[in-house]
Amino acid sequence: MKAIRFTASAAAWLLPATAMAHPGEHPDDLAFDIVHIFTEPDHLLAMAAALAWGAMILAVGYWFKPWRASSWR
Repeated sequence: MKAIRFTASAAAWLLPATAMAHPGEHPDDLAFDIVHIFTEPDHLLAMAAALAWGAMILAVGYWFKPWRASSWR
């Protein structure tokens, strides 16, 4: 049982090191960074998730607005 627990713990600690999203050298250039953000799939997925989350928050706020406005009177 200890061996399984140790193996799972070691894998959890070493996984971030092996799952490096952008290995290699990157130039220190603002234009490269901006192009990189808008062309890499992982960045696009993160931006889509953030926009969807923000849209859901706004939708819930809009949906509850009449109820909140009447409760203040």
